[in-house]
Amino acid sequence: MKSNCYNFLYLFARYSLRYLLFLIIAIFIFEVLPVTQSIYPECNAEETTTTQQEEFIESADEILANRKCPCQCNNYLPGSSNLPACFGCSAGKAEISYVLESLESGKETDEILLNLDSPIIIDIFADYTNPSISKVWSLAKIVSFELHQRRVVLRPLGFTREAQRAIKIAEYARFPGKFSIIQEALINHNGPWDWRTLINLVAQYDQVPQNINEYINSIEIEQQIAKDQQHAKERGIESYPTITINNIIVPGTDTAIRQAIEKILLEHSI
Repeated sequence: MKSNCYNFLYLFARYSLRYLLFLIIAIFIFEVLPVTQSIYPECNAEETTTTQQEEFIESADEILANRKCPCQCNNYLPGSSNLPACFGCSAGKAEISYVLESLESGKETDEILLNLDSPIIIDIFADYTNPSISKVWSLAKIVSFELHQRRVVLRPLGFTREAQRAIKIAEYARFPGKFSIIQEALINHNGPWDWRTLINLVAQYDQVPQNINEYINSIEIEQQIAKDQQHAKERGIESYPTITINNIIVPGTDTAIRQAIEKILLEHSI
């Protein structure tokens, strides 16, 4: 079921009472209001049928409505109509982006729920600008996927101005539904980290609107950065990149990651 996220926002605006929950979630993720037609004026809402759009929304609503944020704040996902809801940490946003992108790629709801219900969440604390992030991220993804784990989340800390630019670019990428692919591009990017270079990076994967700077500047990342830094401190992290599995620091080796995951899976199978 291929669809464009900005087409869904157009539909939400017309049927806001029925789709209020999902509209709030979408707005919270993208943090840009209102951008549906101004960013993509050429976008044609007729590309997908109303039935397909409604099915997408209903599936996303079914999956997300009562789910707690994986950052373990014990609140509901960002934008949930259930209160209290998480303000929008990177872990919560990653969960929502995974659902939206999975549905758009055609994954079945049962498969998505199976991945979300895993007892394991792997957090990698590091900025996009960290020279070691690509190696650590790739290792964690490979090992976790081999063990059928999909909840691998980058927790960028925004320690420098360049790192904060990268975070804003990643957050912007959620809007057109390109978060995962552009996040990977940022992780594998070796610099430079000026705005022009980063926007050109986005342009390799998606059409860039003329007024992209305006929308990027409107994205707020301060709370997200503060939350990730707080979690790093609470977990005793002193260097980066650092991997934690269910909040516990794990050495960045294939063996250590694999053993930690297998131990948790064994405990939950007993």
